[in-house]
Amino acid sequence: MLLTTGRLSKVLQLTLAVIKPDAVAHPLMLEALHQTILENNFVIVRCKDLVWRRQDSQKFYSEHSGRFFFQRLVEFMSSGPMRAYILAREDAISHWRELMGPTKVFRARYTSPSTIRARFGLTDTRNTTHGSDSVESAQREIIFFFPEFCVEEWMEKEEPLFRTGQICYDHEKQIHTLSAQS
Repeated sequence: MLLTTGRLSKVLQLTLAVIKPDAVAHPLMLEALHQTILENNFVIVRCKDLVWRRQDSQKFYSEHSGRFFFQRLVEFMSSGPMRAYILAREDAISHWRELMGPTKVFRARYTSPSTIRARFGLTDTRNTTHGSDSVESAQREIIFFFPEFCVEEWMEKEEPLFRTGQICYDHEKQIHTLSAQS
């Protein structure tokens, strides 16, 4: 699939998106979520499946240590495979957060019934997705999940090409790449 991005006036923003173990355990749900990302005009810059050890989960969620839900969250996030994405688009952080919906599934079902968490979430912990809440957290979280990825280098060298050129979607790798003409 070839996508012409045209000339967008705003710089693409990067965000981290995670599909949590409750959704990855169900292949049809995982595929539906992947399609939702594509249908909402996100460019998939990187995508990988991974499994965390308990200490990975503790480190990532360390800001919540001491909170009542910390142990439950740590156990859940290290309970099985998850999928991490680096997504790009104009205002990617706010768009992904809007698409996810409220953290609390019950609230999402009543206030934002078409969101991911309303449609697929089970509980406040098993709420299907995670997304960065700011530019700073997006950079920190991208580095945590994709240590080999350099945000600054991508923004300098590849972002202008993604924004102004043509990109194609690689179905095998499940990411967007620059087309040969770019």
